[in-house]
Parts: sequence; structure tokens; C-alpha cells
Amino acid sequence: MKAYWQGTLNCDLLTIPVKLYATATRQELRFHYLHVSCRSPIEYVRHCPRCGTAVSGEDLIRGYEHNDSLVIVSERELASLPQTKEHVIVLRQCVHVDAVDPICFDRAFCVEPGAGAKKAYALLLEALRQAGVVAVGTATLREHDRMVLLRPAAEVLILHTLFAPTEMLSPERLALPHRPPHPAEIKGAQEWVARLSGAYVPEQWVDRFQEALAALVARKAKASANRVPALFGRARRKSWSPPPKAAA
Repeated sequence: MKAYWQGTLNCDLLTIPVKLYATATRQELRFHYLHVSCRSPIEYVRHCPRCGTAVSGEDLIRGYEHNDSLVIVSERELASLPQTKEHVIVLRQCVHVDAVDPICFDRAFCVEPGAGAKKAYALLLEALRQAGVVAVGTATLREHDRMVLLRPAAEVLILHTLFAPTEMLSPERLALPHRPPHPAEIKGAQEWVARLSGAYVPEQWVDRFQEALAALVARKAKASANRVPALFGRARRKSWSPPPKAAA
């Protein structure tokens, strides 16, 4: 299992070498598009509409969208900007578990202690758990400075990256109701809540489309006429030979 990130977790009390692993991976089936006449996988290329030609990576520059135009920024200018190269998570404050609205959560990662750091890891986890707090701070992940939140969960620490306030949608931009509901309406809504209240069992929720799609793919994969080699990039261009068309 490959780690998403590896570095150090720092606070006033401890310094812990850690690795981050994504807490979940979507299990969605994905399609590749094929050319109907020869059943070859389609390639997507960078194309300049003005010149009418394909463009290689060496011929690309960056443009930042600003006031209905693109401002050109060179690689040298980007390199001159302040960047943190250290792989470090710095915990700066502990707050109550309900102080941060879950709407601010972006990605979630399981935190694994490095060699010789299990005792310090367990100490930090238990201290947060017993205090009923989470730790917030900053981290440099993939060359980006991010706000983060660290919380205890069962026997593992979970790190959440957080959206910055400027990235959040303000409710003021939405057409929301301002009239309070009638007491009788509230009572009816509370009865509905009571009827649906129960234990959270995520296993009962099934994506029926994905299940049916997986079964369809498994059935069709048994016939060679429905399969083509899964070659990509340079290997495909060297090795690809169009398969025969399936009988109508």
C-alpha cells in the first residue's frame, strides 16, 4: 500500500514521523472510449484551436484567469515564490470536537506512525480522546499549504484537510426561507424524524446501478469478441493491432 504523504507530525509535546493513507477509495466502474470502426482506445491530445495542431508539453506556458483574461506566469516566476519544502504537519491549537463544522472537511487520511514512534503516537491519540478535543494546524501536502484537523478515531488518528474560509460558499448567496414554520408543522416534522430514527448501518445502502454494471461486465468478459487489449500510451502504439469486429 503506497502512502499519499510521508513526513513529520509536530506539536509542543512530541515530534512523530508519520505516513498518510487515504481513508477510502471509490469503487466505481469506469469506461474507456473506443473508436467504433476499429475498437482502438481513444487518445486525448493537447490541441491548439488557433494553429490547428497538437501541442507538446515543451510548448506550454501557464495562464491564470483574471478579469476575463489570462495573465501569463512563467516557470521562473513561480519558482521565485515562497514555497515550503518541508514535509511537516504543525499542530497549533486544540479545540472542542464540535468547533469545526464538518462542511469545512475536504479529504481524510489515516495517520500511521513511523518506526519507533508508536508510543508517542498512542500518547497523542489518547490525550486528544480523553480531553474530547481535536487539534488544528497547518501542513504542506504536495507543495500546497493546507489547514488541517487531527482527531482520534477508534485506534487511529485521522487527519482532515480543511477548506479555507475564502473557499466556502456563503449561505447569503442562497435563496433560503426566512419565515419560521408553524408549530403544527414542526410537530409533524418531529414525528417524521422519530419514525426514521435508528442505528446507522452503512452496509444496507447499495449502489444498484454499479452492482448491475459489474454483473454485465462480468458476463460480457466471458466472450473474447467483447474484449480488446488494455494497452495504453507508448506500449499501445507499439503493440496495438486492431481486433476483428464482433459479429452483428
